[in-house]
Amino acid sequence: MTNLAAIVRARGQVTPELPAIIEPDRTTTFAQLDRRSSQVAQALLSAGVGPGDRVAYLGVNAPSFLEVFYGTAKLGAIATALNHRLAPGEIRQILADAEPTVLVQGAGEPPLLDPPAGLRVVRAEDYEHWLAPHPADDPGREPGPDEPAVILYTSGTTGLPKGIVLTGGSIGQALATMHWDMELDETSVAMAPIPYFHVSGLGLAMVANLNGAALLLELATEPTALMNLLVSRRVSHAAVVPTLIQRLVQLPAAATADWSALKYLVYGSAPMPLPIIKAATELFGCKFIQSYGLTESTGGVTVLWPEDHLPEPGREHQLRSVGRPMPGVQLRVVDPDTLQPLPPGRRGEVLIGGGHLMQGYWRRPAETAAVLTEDGWLRTGDGGSMDEQGLLYLHDRLKDMIVTGGENVFPAEVESVLTGHPAVAEVAVIGIPSQQWGESPYAIVVLAPGATADAAELIGYARDRLAHYKCPVGVSFVQALPRNASGKLLKRVLREQFGEPAGVR
Repeated sequence: MTNLAAIVRARGQVTPELPAIIEPDRTTTFAQLDRRSSQVAQALLSAGVGPGDRVAYLGVNAPSFLEVFYGTAKLGAIATALNHRLAPGEIRQILADAEPTVLVQGAGEPPLLDPPAGLRVVRAEDYEHWLAPHPADDPGREPGPDEPAVILYTSGTTGLPKGIVLTGGSIGQALATMHWDMELDETSVAMAPIPYFHVSGLGLAMVANLNGAALLLELATEPTALMNLLVSRRVSHAAVVPTLIQRLVQLPAAATADWSALKYLVYGSAPMPLPIIKAATELFGCKFIQSYGLTESTGGVTVLWPEDHLPEPGREHQLRSVGRPMPGVQLRVVDPDTLQPLPPGRRGEVLIGGGHLMQGYWRRPAETAAVLTEDGWLRTGDGGSMDEQGLLYLHDRLKDMIVTGGENVFPAEVESVLTGHPAVAEVAVIGIPSQQWGESPYAIVVLAPGATADAAELIGYARDRLAHYKCPVGVSFVQALPRNASGKLLKRVLREQFGEPAGVR
């Protein structure tokens, strides 16, 4: 499968009346999704969109997202998903970089301020009126496997976020490896509170559509509400963060709930302790899967299989791993300077190979060349090691990335904003443990001579300029930041000193 439109075209023919999307108040069938996406394609055609043009969507997960996504694919155009949680200035930066012809906004999104010249903006309240004049006729475009299909933006360590270009071929290979023998079929109900602008959220949506499963677009993050949703909607496959699984296990009502429909829980971003896995396995009676991947690799590249989650005595440490390479995925750990492979147990940089890698960064050849080697390997920037059994262990993050509630936050971006405050002379941002989110950003600040500021002021300053999940949850003030003899900032020392500040434990 190298043409994304083939997913909805096939399901519209093979299982037209099965539910594709389930919402609290309505259900969309595969036939309806196929027809609506064709109608979107015709509306885009009338707006001048052709092969290679970009079409952007800004909003929460909704049927209109998938309608626009598949409608764009039916034209051979490129779908661009924007993070609706970004600040207006960040959104304008991405629009200026992607240069979409049309932007569709989902329900609840505020009017776009100062949109780029020539951009056609379709607001949620105008969406049906925009579609109404157009027939549900599939334009029938069949883009090749090497043509760009999707651009997903990820925050860079500095400056403008980078657009990651994924082709129909790379997505098709990634979908082929995502089956994982998870028993995902036409009777399944899949749920994940992961936005579709993330490769993991979009990947789940596509693999569910591909297999004829229903996507549940109903979210709950509070443990009791999530438990009720999983049980009442008979969810068979769910993706959740480890801390939420732990909180579900601790709910007294969970012990008597009907978990018979639940088959798989998928998690990532952090390992899960053996006692929690044992308790959850006994409670839910389901299987567990963990995965690791990047947007540049079109999602997951490793998997910790269900059988690995109940290790033999003496092998409990494998639960700290992110699993083994998926079928069709090449993985190696190398010396970051020489790129020579390292033996098992040695720490180095994780490299990924295979046909599911990105085509490159949108309009950034130099940055593409910096991460894609001449022989076709992706430099992840993640530090790791492999053991004799082929399990991958992630150690330090070479990019200093913070993972908070499934969102990636680059400290340098937050630091760049905070240094714009007149009272801040220097700042370092680290990740601290969070019971709710896994990690949260935390700032250590050196004030300018004679300046005064408190934590609330600096947090508010950041929130006015960044998506809130990127902003620090707390601030500590120091006289100087620790540095080595060459002047390099020692974040390791800061993590040891401020890893669990008393005020935010």
